[in-house]
Amino acid sequence: MNNRLLLVDDESEIRELAIDFFSGAGYHLDLATSGNEAIARLKKQDYDVVITDLIMPDGDGRKVVSWVVENKPFMGAVVMTGYGSVESAVSLMKMGAADYILKPFMLDELKVVIDRCISNMGLREENRLLQEAYARMQEVKNMKEKFLALTSHELKTPVTILNTMLGFIEQKTDSECGIREQLALMKKTVGNLTETITEMQQLAQSQEDTIPMHYQEVNLFNLIDEVVRDIKLLAADRQLEITVNRQEGEDAFLVVDAEKIRRVLFELLQNAVKFTPDQGSITVGISREAAEDDKLPRMLIHIADTGIGIAPADHEKIFEKFYKIQDAHSHHSSASAFLGGGLGIGLSLARNLVEIQQGRISLTSDYDNGSTFTISLPCRESIPSR
Repeated sequence: MNNRLLLVDDESEIRELAIDFFSGAGYHLDLATSGNEAIARLKKQDYDVVITDLIMPDGDGRKVVSWVVENKPFMGAVVMTGYGSVESAVSLMKMGAADYILKPFMLDELKVVIDRCISNMGLREENRLLQEAYARMQEVKNMKEKFLALTSHELKTPVTILNTMLGFIEQKTDSECGIREQLALMKKTVGNLTETITEMQQLAQSQEDTIPMHYQEVNLFNLIDEVVRDIKLLAADRQLEITVNRQEGEDAFLVVDAEKIRRVLFELLQNAVKFTPDQGSITVGISREAAEDDKLPRMLIHIADTGIGIAPADHEKIFEKFYKIQDAHSHHSSASAFLGGGLGIGLSLARNLVEIQQGRISLTSDYDNGSTFTISLPCRESIPSR
């Protein structure tokens, strides 16, 4: 439609003046002499705005507005009324009419009301479309969460049985029968699958705030050293320089859930490995942030790489479940290869595990300019309650 109007009035003078005025102003104007005739036209044709007189002998304006609101809510309805019928016009607006104008009026005044109505109806339609899009997004989000919960539960038992059977076969297999290498590959593959299922289960639990927490005082440098050692073994063939900035004898004691922080460090370091080209570097360091405004001081863990970087538009998206920066068509699964893929839940899990401990993860990065993830954790003096 392009500024298509329907004017409903039983007075011929108003209809004749209106068609001359609005046709010259670039509108397409159709006419009806009664409410019943207007409804018959509306059943066959859509309009941007219906302008209807309130009082007519054959189907009044109330009937027209009621029909439009019920059957074509995307159309605007403007009521023309005399001074004695303002209350009726206001009641019609409460029913869904977009606006009203008092008789007598100048046609350019009516044009202002119509243009405002067209603009408002456009905004209303945009809002409706946004609400529908949001509802679809929520539906997809709910489906993802159900997928996480169901698959992690349904896969855990068969994978456990498979892992147990592989161990049994390995015990019963002669070392000279020639299938030891195949068994080792199968065990590695099942181990990777087990790790993925554990990630999925922890992510589902962290979203529902049901994941068990075990706080203790730990030296963060010791945790970092353990994870860096594991990452170096994982990426031994990548020729990456992975270093920990630590002064001799420096410690960083903090009350946290050690296993959860270890998982967070592993996810962030593995992510750095995957998005840093060979011969690149990854650096881990710790700094301290002083207390402000009665808030606890904080310990900051920085993980910086010289990788491909992340565009600012993707900074929040990468923490969404199943989000992948790289093209899905070029996806290849790997725990350490450059641009190697996974399910896309590691960073989402990392953020949840940090936030459960009243911490946060921030990102500083730009495309083709490396990335720095910062974990900020409160310096507690006692074990928190949940």
